[in-house]
Amino acid sequence: MTAFLLLFSVGTAGYLVFKKFALPVPAILGSLFFVSVLNLAGFFPEVQLQWISRYSNIVIGSYVGLRVNKQSLTLLRELPVPALIVSLSMLFLSLAGGSVLYMMSDLSMKTAFLGSTTGGIAEMALLSMSMGADVASVTLLQVFRMLSAILVTPLVCRKWTRWFGAGERSSCSSPSSLSVEPQFSDEEEAAALEPSVAPSAKGYALLAVVSLIGGILGYIFRLPVGILTGAMFAVAATSLLRGEFPPMPNILRTVAQIGIGIIIGSNITISTLHQFGELWLPFVALTAVLLVCSVLLAVLLHRMTGWDYPTCLLSSSLGGLSQMSIISEEMGADPLKVSILQTIRLLSILIVLPFLFSFLFGA
Repeated sequence: MTAFLLLFSVGTAGYLVFKKFALPVPAILGSLFFVSVLNLAGFFPEVQLQWISRYSNIVIGSYVGLRVNKQSLTLLRELPVPALIVSLSMLFLSLAGGSVLYMMSDLSMKTAFLGSTTGGIAEMALLSMSMGADVASVTLLQVFRMLSAILVTPLVCRKWTRWFGAGERSSCSSPSSLSVEPQFSDEEEAAALEPSVAPSAKGYALLAVVSLIGGILGYIFRLPVGILTGAMFAVAATSLLRGEFPPMPNILRTVAQIGIGIIIGSNITISTLHQFGELWLPFVALTAVLLVCSVLLAVLLHRMTGWDYPTCLLSSSLGGLSQMSIISEEMGADPLKVSILQTIRLLSILIVLPFLFSFLFGA
């Protein structure tokens, strides 16, 4: 227990330092950095990390499941074409990028595919653990991609707006035959994607029970990434059938992210750093191609929907859900549309990819 508390204290210290300097995803990257330094220095304590992994799987799965509610499904019915285009395009780009990375490197096929998949850092790290991929390499690829997206997307957004204007189609423009521009009320915007139920002990207890049962069933029935997908499906289904849960306390998600950072940091060794040094060119090339493709996808979204350019860029961006939602407000984009499309992209990856990998690799 003392070794575990020491390790968690190191991870928490990393989170607080990264948060102090306003660095992205501080809970994961801060704990990852501090714990990896501890590991590389040879001071990593003997600790069993499987319970941290199980806890993180349940929390992350429940968090994603909480974003599926009746309001978000209602809005999704008004956004079928953009959601389908973004989800399918990102899945195709991920698989194509993984194939190229596999041929250009010594990475295993699982590691190459998961490293190039445009999912979140936490989700891809948990998938790689479950599927026996190299979690350190997958995370390095995901971090590089996410940081590139966070740095490049706002710059492209500003340049695009400066050169071409916001790009919002005026009311007198001829509508596209595929235009799906929805009109959302203030109430819909407030309710979409975030639980609106007031916090209560009963609600949190029910959320905990449903998440645990879903995670256990997912593990028993050997679903791909069983604990995460089981908790996600259980929370989403219960929310749709009986009503929404209260919002998840931020502290639970932060602890889960610190735990993920600790697990990843424990897998970073000198050989991992050497491997990254040898593979920097494929990493950079893959990220550059994905960024260009996301910009082209944004152009397609704009032509089909008439949305403003910032909204299209951030909806098709390679960054994480929370990061792109925050940036969308700063860039003058529509955070509701960005959140919906980014959420559907993440859900499609978490649902489709594990089953696809199980079919391809039998794992």
